[in-house]
Amino acid sequence: MSGSLPFRLNRSGMLLALISAAFAGEAGAAAARVDFTTTGVTVAGRDGQARPLARGAELDSGDTVRTNDGRAQIRFTDGSYVSLQPNTDFAISDYKFEGKNDDRGFFGLQRDAMRTVTGAVGRVNRNSYRITTPTATVGIRGTGGVIQVLNDGSTLVIGTSGIWSLTNPAGSIDIPAGVSGLAPTEPNQPPKETTTQPQTSPAPVETQKTDFVQGDQVNPDGTAAILPTVLVSGSGFAAAISFAGGASPGIPQLSDGNATAVFNGAGQLTELTLNSQTYKMGGSQVDFGTDGILAWGRWIGTMTTTVNGCPSVSNCSATFNQDQGLHYVVGMPTSVMPTIGTASYSLMGATNPTYSDGSTAPGTFSGTLGINFANQNVTGNFNVAMPDTTYSWNGSGTASGGVFSMINNPGSVSGGNCSSCGCSAGVQGFFSGASAERAGIAYHINQAQPNRNIFGAAAFKKN
Repeated sequence: MSGSLPFRLNRSGMLLALISAAFAGEAGAAAARVDFTTTGVTVAGRDGQARPLARGAELDSGDTVRTNDGRAQIRFTDGSYVSLQPNTDFAISDYKFEGKNDDRGFFGLQRDAMRTVTGAVGRVNRNSYRITTPTATVGIRGTGGVIQVLNDGSTLVIGTSGIWSLTNPAGSIDIPAGVSGLAPTEPNQPPKETTTQPQTSPAPVETQKTDFVQGDQVNPDGTAAILPTVLVSGSGFAAAISFAGGASPGIPQLSDGNATAVFNGAGQLTELTLNSQTYKMGGSQVDFGTDGILAWGRWIGTMTTTVNGCPSVSNCSATFNQDQGLHYVVGMPTSVMPTIGTASYSLMGATNPTYSDGSTAPGTFSGTLGINFANQNVTGNFNVAMPDTTYSWNGSGTASGGVFSMINNPGSVSGGNCSSCGCSAGVQGFFSGASAERAGIAYHINQAQPNRNIFGAAAFKKN
């Protein structure tokens, strides 16, 4: 965002401006829905009357959420998320999303902190999305960031993905992922980069580790139920899948950020479009896990695909029994990879590997990953223990744009009948989250004698 603000609003003036702008909003469908909330959070509409905010409540232009001592997470109709910290005042100034040129998302942060992951609004016209604080305006050129009004009134922005802009009357700066920017209290001092970190350390929506409490759900003993953050349906995902069948049998498939994913309320993947193919699950899922950054699981039952030639060709559907399946891992890709240092990753979760013919029960997976960010070299050590034998191999590859491949030629895998037939392995993977804090892989072991391929997927976290 370029240009400068003509004047600086004080706190009272800003709130008045937010409410006035809300009256200019257009009537229609609700702008957002509350996904999570704790007790004590309130919302005030255009009448200024505060009421408790409940999970599932709809919000619209003119509403101001005050978290007080609680927390809240809000999902907007364009797929964006806002996570509000305690003692935060957040206003929906003017919001409209209909997939048209006049879509807009104008918000206000009066105090404390919010984490946001943007959606469709602002992707085409970045001037259609902005967040106003008492001392600055935050614009969008990215997908995730922390925005905080500090105790002295200054505005702190930390990008977690993409690029944001921070503007005050004295100037404007761009804020890439991993960098902090500060707009000082004094309006004649321009924004600048800073080493200051958020005082409340708000966790990101896509990397949320602190569970939110669902306001209207309790455990059997009456205590508040704790619910994990889940991924939200939309585009721009990285995904890796591995299964027997389809247009490319036995080859793990990877998307580097162009996949479209559909998730159910529990965060399980139910539909995936990558590499011009759409996979739809009509059965059920096992081995499922998610931490809000990555989701992984194994589809069983009937799976249908939409590929060239369907539905006239036979590979447009497949049925997996409980000892087979389509294995997947999906997450938002790391937009800007680190360029210095190294990192190691430990296993966070994995699907149970399966034979292509389902001849035994599923096995177990273990492994580690490592990366040298300077040359983007990725290494892995993997172990698959099936009920009848164990397979092990080491892999290496080079990351490009946050994705990587490890192709091991015949003879590189040990275990099973590999000593006589020469087993090979293929791994497709990607990094996810801010600063590549997560990694996901899908793998395939090719064993010629007997001809039983092994498939699986796994999720890793940075140590």
